[in-house]
Amino acid sequence: MGAAFHILYDSPNYCLAEFAGVAGVELVDKQTRRSAFLEGRVAAHLRANVARLAAEELEEDEVDEFLFTYDALLTNPIRMQ
Repeated sequence: MGAAFHILYDSPNYCLAEFAGVAGVELVDKQTRRSAFLEGRVAAHLRANVARLAAEELEEDEVDEFLFTYDALLTNPIRMQ
């Protein structure tokens, strides 16, 4: 059985999810098919900023632009089988 997860953000470009019982978050760039599992301060900073952006009711492209700043961390290729 897989771990339960909660989608924090989803757009045509990015998906941000947290998993039950795990302290980190996974960020996926759907266009480049790369991801990263982020933990610790980086994950806490990302969660806090996404919550702030949601509260500000920014447009999707503005949130995606923010998530693009994490691009260098997305080093895990996603392969579909």
